[in-house]
Formats: sequence, C-alpha cells, structure tokens
Amino acid sequence: MRSFNALCSITLYCAFISDLFCKKYIRVCQNYADYLKIITTLEEDFKMNIIILGSGVYSGTPRPLCGCENCSRARKFPLYRRTRFSMYIPRIRALIDPSPDLHYHLEHINEKIEHVFVTHAHFDHIGGLPELQIFKHIKLYGHTTTLEVAKYLQKRFVGESKWNWKYFPLEFNKWYDFNFKIYHFKVIHQPIEAAGGFIIQIENKKIVITGDTGPEILNDKRTLKEIRNADLLVADMTHKHSISNAHLGVDDAIKLAQTVKARKTVFAHISHTNYTHDELEEKTKPYLVARDFMHINI
Repeated sequence: MRSFNALCSITLYCAFISDLFCKKYIRVCQNYADYLKIITTLEEDFKMNIIILGSGVYSGTPRPLCGCENCSRARKFPLYRRTRFSMYIPRIRALIDPSPDLHYHLEHINEKIEHVFVTHAHFDHIGGLPELQIFKHIKLYGHTTTLEVAKYLQKRFVGESKWNWKYFPLEFNKWYDFNFKIYHFKVIHQPIEAAGGFIIQIENKKIVITGDTGPEILNDKRTLKEIRNADLLVADMTHKHSISNAHLGVDDAIKLAQTVKARKTVFAHISHTNYTHDELEEKTKPYLVARDFMHINI
C-alpha cells in the first residue's frame, strides 16, 4: 500500500513538474515570438520604401496606333502597361519627375508631395507639373535651366498668388544639404543641354536616379565614384541598344549596374520597342525591371 501511495505521489509530482515546464516553455516561446515581432517591426521601420510610379518613356506602353508585341500585350494585359517615368519617396514625401501621367499616379498613391526633383525639361519628365496645383506648398529642385521651364508652367497653368512654391536651383556636381543631401550630376542627353541625375542621401540611405542618359556615363569617373555602392540605383534602360548622347540600352545599363555595385538596381524608362518585360527580366538577372507602382524596400 505504501509503495502504491509513493508511486502515486511520484506520478503526481512528475505531472506537476511537466505541467509547470510546459507552461514556462510556452511563455518563453510566446516571449520569443513577441521579441521576433519587435525586431521585425524595427527592421521594417529602418527600411525605406520607394515607389516606381511610372516605368515607361514619352509614348507610354501601349503607344497609340502601335501594333508591336509590347503594345499588343499591354492592351490585353494591364500588367504590361507602362505610364511615363516618375517615382516617389514616402520618407521625405518627394516626387522625382512629374510626368504627364501624374494625376493617375497621385490617384493611386494618395500621398502628399512636399519636394519635387526634376531631372530635365523634356515633356515626359516635367509635363505633369501643373497637376501639383493641389499642393499649396512645395519645394522644387533642379538645374537653373530646368527650373525656368517649371516656373513657366506654374505661371501659365497654375498661377502664383495662391501657391507658395519655392525653387532651389542646383549646380551640377555639388552637394547640398536640406535635412537630406542632394547631389545633381550632369548626364549627356541631347538635345537637352541641362540634363542630370540625382543622388538623394536620406539618413544612411543613398538613392541614385540616373534620369535619361547616354552611354557616356560609363566613362564619367567623377559621377561613377559618387554613385558607387548606392543602396538603390534606378537606371535608364530605354532601348535594346544604346543610343549615343541619348539613352542606355540593355547591355550598357547592365554594365553601369555592375560598375556601381548598388545593393539594389532597378531598370526603368523602358520603351515599347525594347524586349518584352519577361525577356528583360531574364536578360538582366539578378537586377530588377521596373513595373508601374512597383514598391522597393531598401
């Protein structure tokens, strides 16, 4: 009888210890899960989201009256449509290049714009500027020549008396500090004389946008040094093959990416005459090919 009672006591004790251990283990697991959630949240907070609003060129894809493969696919499958190039940085509420499709872009992101960077004064990169009339207070950055066009568009289509738009002319190859840092580098994109790209340094993140550029950028040692090791490179890849003094083709865009060694590279400003999107993705691995409203975390 004593042996039976002792056995029961030992069994109950083991059950108690087991139950205690399980509860403690579960609490530890729950605490660890909470810890992982906190770490994940912190990591996400430190990441910066970039949105490619438009990934195409002046004509967009599909181009009206064009029956090429890219345009035909885009009419049938909206996934392959490309609006004119533009991008947005939510962290500082910055728009790069107000394209003619800006109203459509703003409808989708539904975000406030405070800063506007303009790479050059071609229609597909500045033509949507009057759409910014919904914002009374914005700051615009670019080369003096580019901002003269922006001022004209404001005066002609928006007005001046009720809008507090401030213009900040930038010299090429010079750093500026506006609580984030800007470097405006010159590129060759004829017939525009004042065409350039941007380096935007926000906290510890470096974002590079080449704008429209010819393959001559591959020989610009000063610019290559400044943009090397960026966190994000958004590079021109307009055509299958480069056009001197105008645009990068696929091979030269890849060479630029390999030279810059950015943590992430996205090829944008893609013409309907280029390869199909699927072919581009295959040819440019491990880099990214932009789509409209693509989100990139850096």
